[in-house]
Amino acid sequence: MIKYLFLLFIIFFSNMSMAQKSELLEKKLKRILIDENLTGAVWSTVDNEIITTGALGLKNSNSKKLINSKNSVQVGSLAKVLIATGMLRLSSQGKIDIDSPVNKVLPNIVFDNPWKNTNPVTIRDLLNHTSGLEDARFWQVFSTKPTYNSPLEKIFLKDPSVLKIRTKPGSRFSYSNMGYSMLGLIIEKITHESYEDYLNTNLLKPLGMNNSTFKFVSQKGRNADENLIMGHFDDGTTQENIPMYLRPAGQFTTTANDMALFAKFLMSDGTINGESFVKTELLKQMGRPVSIESNKEGLNSGYQFGLSYRDRYGVVGYFHRGNTVGFRAIFYLFPEEKKAFFISFNTDSETANYQKFNEVFIEHLGIEKKLKTTSNISLDSDIDVYEGFYRLNPVRFEKFAYLDLLFNSIQVNKIDNELIVKSIQNNSYALLPVSENLFRKQDRVRVSHVLYEQNNKQLISDGLVTYEKVSVLYLVLMWLNLILGLLGVIIILIRGFYFLIKKQLFSGKQALTVPFISMMLLFLPLPFLMNQSFLSLGDLTFENILLALVTGVLPIAIIFGFIKAVRNKAYVIDTLSILFTLQWIIVLICWNIIPFRLWA
Repeated sequence: MIKYLFLLFIIFFSNMSMAQKSELLEKKLKRILIDENLTGAVWSTVDNEIITTGALGLKNSNSKKLINSKNSVQVGSLAKVLIATGMLRLSSQGKIDIDSPVNKVLPNIVFDNPWKNTNPVTIRDLLNHTSGLEDARFWQVFSTKPTYNSPLEKIFLKDPSVLKIRTKPGSRFSYSNMGYSMLGLIIEKITHESYEDYLNTNLLKPLGMNNSTFKFVSQKGRNADENLIMGHFDDGTTQENIPMYLRPAGQFTTTANDMALFAKFLMSDGTINGESFVKTELLKQMGRPVSIESNKEGLNSGYQFGLSYRDRYGVVGYFHRGNTVGFRAIFYLFPEEKKAFFISFNTDSETANYQKFNEVFIEHLGIEKKLKTTSNISLDSDIDVYEGFYRLNPVRFEKFAYLDLLFNSIQVNKIDNELIVKSIQNNSYALLPVSENLFRKQDRVRVSHVLYEQNNKQLISDGLVTYEKVSVLYLVLMWLNLILGLLGVIIILIRGFYFLIKKQLFSGKQALTVPFISMMLLFLPLPFLMNQSFLSLGDLTFENILLALVTGVLPIAIIFGFIKAVRNKAYVIDTLSILFTLQWIIVLICWNIIPFRLWA
């Protein structure tokens, strides 16, 4: 009798302790939601097989209905973790070879791959974001044209230029929504049914994720589900879910409890009811890359099979984030401790610090802090060769490659026994030597960066981002080009207004007339673009065509003005301003920025 009373006593106080922990967690989350101006959130945790769920905030800011933990949410790119798991299931069944070239399954997909004879794009490359494809084009993401069942092949056949391979397949990580959408197409070719139907039946159902679906679900219209909470933006405006072209990469509706079930499976041996579902060796490789350049140089971090290695807050885990219209989501696993958490926010905010929530959950779950990897090693005597400026290679979006060069390049300097990394957009940080070419970022516990050479070029990588050394002279010239170009534009505008006021702008010999008018025309699309939904940014709309026209006319106008300035011996300042502008425009044309076509 005493034993039973003692057992009841233990259970009672254990439950009370868990309730207190949950209450404390909710209190902390509520505080951050308020501070970050977020509408609401649902979450779940896994702690040694025990699942807990919770919810805070509003389901819809208009109706003021409260969220509950059973409500459905959108999770954006977390869909990739499930797509990857579905591919591993097919591999475990022997239905697909993940090392097979993609064109064996999809013969209509013809990559522009300079390395096709030695390094064809494989299914593994798509899974690991190492195919060399860019992330996406505007028209693939910001468009109101796709339907819930738009053919996936259209994503790649509409414009063959999207199939350009920029780096040797298998060599470097570059996040690609196109790559994961291609995996959806591969599933359809292998199974002869839509990837949504196949995965709903053959992945979600066996996992017990009965309240989740790959199919399109919205808050309104024919695909409406009243259980799905509404998405929001920073200003509190609501946004229902809409169809997308790249749906395998970012379309998934789920619940907090279902994501906890998924987390439990990923931390298991891959069996369901005693039968192998995904081979253990495949499951254990998720988040543990071994094959790209940085891995071969000794770095263990990066991305593999849908998860990335994550070293933050003194702990090491496996991670994926999601982002879609009106929603953000975070998925974090700690397999060694059999702990995990998931949280989805129904606010897609550009200003909120979502990382605060990670730290709270890690503390709540009591994830073991790791000892920092230390070393008394001194910087190598040849480290000087790695000092200098570096550019991203590859970049995620080719449309922004020019801006990435100017504003996302980094500078690496040796100071004492550290490498200091500086950039325009982010705070500087120190890299501490761990071995000859491996380094640990000051706030990490494990090796985080590797320095290496490839084709006589110095590179620095953290497994997810790779920088390639670039000539200082090249960067200086690019910046000089930009500064002189902006100076030329400013002078043309100032002088143009001056001549307009003096009623001299339209005199026969005036060289600035056409350049000034063409620059003023650049402001014409702005009111139209401001009234256009951002969801149509990639469509062939009147607003976007107008933007392309006024930017396309600009080079012609500047050349015309320069010729007129030379012929009529215009003021030196006017001739120079036109020349400065012209040399900048030539560079922008070379970088495919002018004419600015959002639908291309």
